[in-house]
Amino acid sequence: MKKVITLAMLALSLSASAQDTYLNNTVIGTSDVFGTSRFVAMGGAMGALGADVSTISSNPAGLGMFTKNEVTVTAGAAWMGKNTASNYTSGAYAKFDQMGIITTFRGSGNVRTVNFGFNYQKKADYNNSFYGATLSSASWADQLDGLAGEAFDNRGYLYGNPDTYFNTLYGLADAVGLFQDNIVKNPNDENSTLHVTRGALNAFDFNISTNISNRVFLGITLGIDNVDFSKSTDYWEQRTDNLGQIQDFGYINEQVITGNGFNFKFGAIIRPLESSSFRLGFTVETPTWYKLKYIDDQSLSTKYAWNEKQDILEYDYTPGVYHTYYVYDLSDSYINYLEYSITTPWKVRAQMGSTMGTNFAWGAEYEFCHYPGTTMKFPSAYGGTTTDADFNDMTARQLQSQHALRLGVEYKPISALSLRAGYNFITSTTKSDSFWDPYFADCSLSYPTGLDYMNLSDTNILTLGLGYRSKYFFADLAYKYRHQTGEYYAFDSYYSNVDMASIPVNLSTHSITATVGVRF
Repeated sequence: MKKVITLAMLALSLSASAQDTYLNNTVIGTSDVFGTSRFVAMGGAMGALGADVSTISSNPAGLGMFTKNEVTVTAGAAWMGKNTASNYTSGAYAKFDQMGIITTFRGSGNVRTVNFGFNYQKKADYNNSFYGATLSSASWADQLDGLAGEAFDNRGYLYGNPDTYFNTLYGLADAVGLFQDNIVKNPNDENSTLHVTRGALNAFDFNISTNISNRVFLGITLGIDNVDFSKSTDYWEQRTDNLGQIQDFGYINEQVITGNGFNFKFGAIIRPLESSSFRLGFTVETPTWYKLKYIDDQSLSTKYAWNEKQDILEYDYTPGVYHTYYVYDLSDSYINYLEYSITTPWKVRAQMGSTMGTNFAWGAEYEFCHYPGTTMKFPSAYGGTTTDADFNDMTARQLQSQHALRLGVEYKPISALSLRAGYNFITSTTKSDSFWDPYFADCSLSYPTGLDYMNLSDTNILTLGLGYRSKYFFADLAYKYRHQTGEYYAFDSYYSNVDMASIPVNLSTHSITATVGVRF
């Protein structure tokens, strides 16, 4: 007498959104090294060395060091190591990371060259997945039960009779009753989650730069970002009731974020001493102003039986008393949609580097960004946009400033061959004691349907590579190992009065890229 019911909108998702700080930070706060294989192999620490098209984003003045035209293309493959919690791996996939062109024009007087450049370059790779069991008896259904009741209270206050409201709009009044009265609310025999993210953050950079007396290099870059992000979370609970029958509860949440943003980067490279190749670099990056679209599609399934005589969802265990149970079938669908804007904080970079003779070069870079300063706006009912003060306050509480250190070296045993290595240390943008509070309700959040979150560790990146140079042609290879872990929670158990252990997740990835280019 049991049947699966699928609902594409939970009763608590009444607003047109279900955004949260963790999701936004995953999209725009991920730090990594992408670009030409030479740039990657040196850990991205080329802001002061220049003469590589990928410095268009780290220090726009680096393109001022070009003396010839150049075209480069970079592609490769990546794969994820087995997850520490579940031995789940996402497998290998091909990727296209970079394509750029530099054109050089001779200047006059102290202005040696004026250069123009364009570069497509990946900024973040969202491809990742893991599977794991929730490590306690805490129940997502308990959270749903509480949230549904809370939503009822608020909607009753705002809109009058909640049953009428649900029946009129979505026909889910009875479903809310089902959620509150019959969903699994006891310790579980089993629960698990499958988490998959896909897509990339892509940058299209346009640059103008110049060389002044081979001592000062200046540049400015207009960057246009494209966001293509999707996330799928599948969550299951299963237990055996007092009659020995299996009760299942399943929830699937599909989230997609797309849109564009833009920023400006201003850079300078200075050679303090004419007799020395030592260089200092400085970069200031404006906030990136993103305009994004969020789409959320949820489905929920559970098994239950309806006692029509008592008109309640329960079993009668009195000996000799029997009731007839009928299948009660409900289905509906709804997709959340929200247009909103995100503004990231300013970024600053300080760089240094030098060459020693003709066979050795080194570079170092420090970057700082105050991520608690990220702000969000949403469309106003009266036109224009409205600052989401509550959301911004939550962002300031959950996030922290990020510091990044990048180091790189290059050695040429012979003039045509280069050996390279690099290292990055990047601090996490998430505070270790942060958690996603689903009861935090404001104009952009309402009562969200995405309850999962992950606190990330610091990131370590190790890179290696080699390159070949001829007069007109060059080719480079790079290997990158990016190590990061996370503590994943399917939901926060604070309101369940049960301590729920996190799922340890290994987010480490490996990648290999190859760049080919011509210089003319």
